[in-house]
Amino acid sequence: MKRAVCFVIGMMVVSCLALTGCKKAAETAIENRMAKEGVNAKVDSSGEKVTIQTKDGTAVIAGGKGATVPENFPKDIYVYEGATITASVSVPNGFNLVMETGDSADKVLGTTKSKMTGLGWKEEMNMNQGNSSIVSYKKGERTAVVNINADKKTNINLTATEQKK
Repeated sequence: MKRAVCFVIGMMVVSCLALTGCKKAAETAIENRMAKEGVNAKVDSSGEKVTIQTKDGTAVIAGGKGATVPENFPKDIYVYEGATITASVSVPNGFNLVMETGDSADKVLGTTKSKMTGLGWKEEMNMNQGNSSIVSYKKGERTAVVNINADKKTNINLTATEQKK
C-alpha cells in the first residue's frame, strides 16, 4: 500500500513540476518522498513519459503524443483498432491503456467481445448501463478489464494484470 501511495504522490508531483519546467526538481522530490517510505527509486521524466525504477521493477507512464502501446504489451489482448492512445502505463505484472475513438460504444463493445473471445479469453463479468460498459476477461492467471464510456467520443480504458504465484 505504501508503494501505491508513493507512486500516486510521485506522479502528481512530476506532473505539476514538469509542466512548470522544474523536471529535475520533480524527479528528486519523488525519489526523496519514496525513500521516506522505504522505497529506493530512480525517476526519469524524459520527453512525454515518466520512468520509475525500483527493486520491484520498472513503471513507465506516458501521455499525449508519447502514449503508445508498450512494446511488451501482451499480443493476445485486443487493443481497439483505430483508437487513439491518450495514456499508457506499464508496471510489473500489468498495463493500462486509455484510448478514445469516434466509434459508438456498442460497436467498441461488440468488436472487443468478439476479438477477446477469439483470442481465447473467457468473459467473466459484463455490466452494461446504456453508454457505459465494463467487461472482465480471464485467461490463465491473467485478467483483462475493458471499461467503455460514451460521451462526445467513446473512451476505452483497458487494464491487464497477471497474478503472481
